[in-house]
Amino acid sequence: MHNIEYLLKYLLDSTTLKIERLEEIANPQQTAAFEKRFGDTKRIRAFCTEIGPTTYFPVFGVPLSQDSITHKVKLCSVAVGESIYVSKEYVKQMNPPGHYNSFITSDPGYHVGFLSDSQTDIRNYWYAIKDPSKILPLFEITFEYDAELEMRSKGSFICDRCRVNQSTSFCPAERASFCSDCDEEVHNDHFLKRHVRYYFNEVGKKKFIYCASHMDTMVDYFCEECFIPVCTKCKISGNHSELPNGSHSLLNYVEACDKLQELLKAGELRLVEEEKKLKESIGDFRKNVEAFQSNISDVRNKIESEYRNAMNELHAFEKKEFQIINTHYISYLIKLAEIERMREYPSGLEPSQLLRTFKSVTMQRESLGESSEDGVFKPVEISLKGRLTLKDEENYTTRKGYFPRMEKSTQLYVETRGINVNSHGKSK
Repeated sequence: MHNIEYLLKYLLDSTTLKIERLEEIANPQQTAAFEKRFGDTKRIRAFCTEIGPTTYFPVFGVPLSQDSITHKVKLCSVAVGESIYVSKEYVKQMNPPGHYNSFITSDPGYHVGFLSDSQTDIRNYWYAIKDPSKILPLFEITFEYDAELEMRSKGSFICDRCRVNQSTSFCPAERASFCSDCDEEVHNDHFLKRHVRYYFNEVGKKKFIYCASHMDTMVDYFCEECFIPVCTKCKISGNHSELPNGSHSLLNYVEACDKLQELLKAGELRLVEEEKKLKESIGDFRKNVEAFQSNISDVRNKIESEYRNAMNELHAFEKKEFQIINTHYISYLIKLAEIERMREYPSGLEPSQLLRTFKSVTMQRESLGESSEDGVFKPVEISLKGRLTLKDEENYTTRKGYFPRMEKSTQLYVETRGINVNSHGKSK
């Protein structure tokens, strides 16, 4: 229980959280079966509210109920495997693709491109599991956590009543902080004195604690080997009364408090070093991302250059061909104008004029039949030879080209071949 309570407090950065109820759900058979099935898969312990067709787990945090200080969650072992970052809409409609086992998604919405500094609050990100068999519920926990109390217990706040003195307590019933004088004045009768109040100098900072095994007995010692508090009853007749625990070295409570603070500070040196290394790795990672973005930009520029060149070539070809096309079209229009005039002009002549020119009319119409026997002109067809192909240089995976069911991949390489034109039996 203490490990789970510490985990909840740690994730919520809390000193006031209290577990009200803890129930173990998984049995040894379920745990063994889960271990056997997902032993080689990356697993995490995480909290959720309910398990369903799609279950969300904060990547770093605990899901909380809205408008309540009492919260109910499940602590689960989750086989997240390899995850991929997607939008919540994608989570709703799709299952993890390929070799991926789970999704990572976010509250603010999906971002295309590298996450900005304003989007690096890890509390906004969730694992999404679409297969309930990858979740093993371990414990069901009900706990009390008041975010406002937590904030006030850590901060420096002016009394909500007098607005002058420093507040020393928080009353959940009033949802207000009071200085010592206002606390006494507000809670001055037998009815209001029943209000539960939290005093900031005590919340999460009690000088003495009670034994977990003997709830009515205060802790007097700390076991340096078990790393647990021990009371006199534990030492006389409890878990530290017989071997092997009975031979463990015990520190008295006050001495242990001082020594543990020293050990904690010494342990921080390793954490500082690890933090430094991780920040250096993140710096190198950012440089790699910048190189990736630069590579994408270069490839995009090459594609755009090839596109412009191909479009210029296509435009030049189009311009030249339309010169030919329009020449043929004008020829058709000339012939059409001649035919219309041949039909209309003789009909408007005076009989005497028609008699004089009938031979010319006849010869003109006979010549028309000879010239109209040419075939209909058909513009030349153009085709695209080759294709733009994108390939990951490291994995050598080439995107399949222009096919109805194109394999969409980010493992890409650019290769271009020109436009092949067969015009009048010649290559352009």
